Amino acid sequence: MWAQLLFTLYSGGIHLGNFYIFCGSFFSPKLNLLYHGRKKTQNLISGKSNLGHPVWVHCASLGEFEQGRPLIESIKRQFPNQAILLSFFSPSGYEIRKNYAFADEIIYLPSDLTNNANELLEYYQPSMVILVKYEFWWNLIQSVLKCKVPLYLISGVFREKDYFFKPIFEPFKHLLQRFDFIFNQDVASSEILSKHQIIQQICSGDTRIDRVIENAKAALVPEKIKAISNVSTTIIYGSIWISDIEVVKDCLSAFPTFVHIIAPHDISTKNIQNIRKAILCKSVLYSEDDLNEKVIIIDNIGMLSSLYTVADYVYIGGGFQKGIHNILEPTVFRVPVFFGPNHQKFNEALTFKKLGAAFSVESGEQILKHILNFEKNEGQKELVKKLLSQYFEENHGATEKIIRHLYPKINKTIIQ
Repeated sequence: MWAQLLFTLYSGGIHLGNFYIFCGSFFSPKLNLLYHGRKKTQNLISGKSNLGHPVWVHCASLGEFEQGRPLIESIKRQFPNQAILLSFFSPSGYEIRKNYAFADEIIYLPSDLTNNANELLEYYQPSMVILVKYEFWWNLIQSVLKCKVPLYLISGVFREKDYFFKPIFEPFKHLLQRFDFIFNQDVASSEILSKHQIIQQICSGDTRIDRVIENAKAALVPEKIKAISNVSTTIIYGSIWISDIEVVKDCLSAFPTFVHIIAPHDISTKNIQNIRKAILCKSVLYSEDDLNEKVIIIDNIGMLSSLYTVADYVYIGGGFQKGIHNILEPTVFRVPVFFGPNHQKFNEALTFKKLGAAFSVESGEQILKHILNFEKNEGQKELVKKLLSQYFEENHGATEKIIRHLYPKINKTIIQ
């Protein structure tokens, strides 16, 4: 009885969310993309798909896609005839990856109502559904289980305070207990699931580690960046917000002979102008022909992960507001990485901090002390390099662990 009422209340919340998205679509470009993207999917799903029982991978946004990507590409390499359906919740995932070559079809996930879920399952008839990290849409999950479609979660992260572990939300926890298998990022998540009698799970690790290792091997740095970074110590400031500028300014002032490469999170003309005004020193845009200044501002998207190749030090932005950006991308290059105080929700940041291979700072003064120490003591930099090398050596292979489990099920589907 309570389960039925809980799902009724949950669906009511989804309806309210739909109303908010509809109203917001008139004012917010992002909500407009979401609203019309969902409508496009709903208009599409009539009749029967020609994908032929695809493996359906669902991601919230771009970060979760990067965790699902190694698995998708591994499936395609081993089973080139296996169709892949890729769905996104957020426009920031869909709009950037809507032409991703390894997926046979890419869609927005419609709102999580039972009718929508049933129509999706009827149309695509997936051979399995793979959710990435946090994507718990309970009506969809319930429909997948009712249809007896194998259901998996990869790169799972669980905390004791998660709402579905509260007694009032126990019907949701019961759905987790019915997943075919859950692959967790860390041991702590597996221990929490075991405590709640969710036993069909293992700690397989983070698939993003496989991805960043692969990216690092293929990283290409433009010659004009190499030319300037090769002759001087280089600091890269990745995904910088205005809230990070005080730290950046302190580094610029303290290390005028270093090369400083600033990659803003927002590359709009207005934001870059604001950054150039705030740093109070001469700078040059990457798009300009001659990089004749020690401060270079990257005014494009897509280069940052490769640029870390030339870094001696990295500062990751976002830690003075909602949270830090991708820390695995720079640490895979075995260099000291710094970030702001708001990093508690990022397991890898906590891990690297505990190892002594990455450092939280609350001011420019703190980062200066760290860098000066590294400059005076080469042995400290070698220690960071060793610690990070050991970490990536010990923690790669999550994708292989997952694919080994899924292999017989995918193979059986193809044979049928």
